[in-house]
Amino acid sequence: MVRLRAGILVLAALVFISLSAGRWTAALFSLGWIWAALIGVVVAVLIAFIVTRLDRVAYFGIAALVTLFGAYTAYDFARGPVDWSQGWALLLALVPAVILAAAFWDFRHLVAEVRAWANSRN
Repeated sequence: MVRLRAGILVLAALVFISLSAGRWTAALFSLGWIWAALIGVVVAVLIAFIVTRLDRVAYFGIAALVTLFGAYTAYDFARGPVDWSQGWALLLALVPAVILAAAFWDFRHLVAEVRAWANSRN
């Protein structure tokens, strides 16, 4: 059950960050949706590769930055295109912030469990 929860949270966080980064980069360079999807896939692969090789302090530092970026993206979207009030936008920004923080926390424990399992097989 723990692995399932961590997997769902990590997948949700990875999809959110990949979609945000892909769409933002594609919009920045005036590219289409297919380019946005490809950029999102590349971002997802890079995130997975980098996150599994970080030490504890660097991992939590990057996790905090990504969580803040996700919260700001949701806040900016709610304030800009949706034109919600500041209070509702802040409330909406808490949703991805909590999901991302929980995903990073669970993923760190999941990686530790997998490493311990792999080390015990030797």
